[in-house]
Amino acid sequence: MGELEIFLRTYGLWAVFFGAAFEGDLTLLLTGMLIHLDVWPGFKALAVGALGGLSGDLFYFCLGHGTARRWLTTRHGQRVLPHIEQEAKRYGIRSLFIGRYIYGARVATMFFWGMRRLPYRKFLILDAINCWIWVFIFGGLGYLFSNTLEAFIGEMRRIEFWLLIGSMVFFVLLAVRHFWAE
Repeated sequence: MGELEIFLRTYGLWAVFFGAAFEGDLTLLLTGMLIHLDVWPGFKALAVGALGGLSGDLFYFCLGHGTARRWLTTRHGQRVLPHIEQEAKRYGIRSLFIGRYIYGARVATMFFWGMRRLPYRKFLILDAINCWIWVFIFGGLGYLFSNTLEAFIGEMRRIEFWLLIGSMVFFVLLAVRHFWAE
């Protein structure tokens, strides 16, 4: 059993709430798997996941709403903001829905719309709809493919040591490249 699965079984729906708030997709896949194994009641676990996702999104939205001016003065903010604004012009408010499904874009999207001062009420309504769609998609996939996920987790356990070594080598090489470029 993987560490995240042990965490979810041990701490129950609180783990789903916080996992959905700050990690997201993998938590919901495992939640669907644990629903299939009758560890949790389905609708209750998915509702907690949606509420956790909404809470995490609201946190990043409020962070963007409150710290945007300070972030915009940084070198990173000035370099990244034109790209984010270009995508926001291209997709508009739909980027709230699109950003959730692109790995790594969820936090930036919520931060950006907070920075752009999207009204709280509009954000909450749109994001609540999006969170429900999200939990049904990922929770449903976890439910449907629970046997495959269990086998995959078993395989990952066999190779996790080598994945850890490979990741460490990659990050060391990345750090060397970064310092060499400086």
